[in-house]
Amino acid sequence: MKASFDEAMAEIRKNIKAYQSMEKELERDHFGRIAMFHDGKLVSTYNDRGDAYDIGCEKFGLGHFALKRIGEKPASPGAARLYVEPMAID
Repeated sequence: MKASFDEAMAEIRKNIKAYQSMEKELERDHFGRIAMFHDGKLVSTYNDRGDAYDIGCEKFGLGHFALKRIGEKPASPGAARLYVEPMAID
C-alpha cells in the first residue's frame, strides 16, 4: 500500500530521529551498509540499496520505510544554496 504524502513525511521524520539517535553506533558497526528504518526503528542493514528497496517495498509498502547509507554525509549544494531556500524536516 502506498502512503499519502503526509504519512510518508511522518515516517521520514520518525526514521531520521531514529537514525540520528543511533548514528555513532551504526557508523562503528555497519559503516557503508544500507540501513532500513520503519516506524522509527532499525529493521536491518544491507549491502545493496536495490535489494533493501525491494525488500522494504514488499514488506512495508512504498512510503512506509526509509533507507540510509550509514556514514554518508549530504553532498554540498555549492552555489545552489544561494538560489534555493533550504527545507527543514523538523
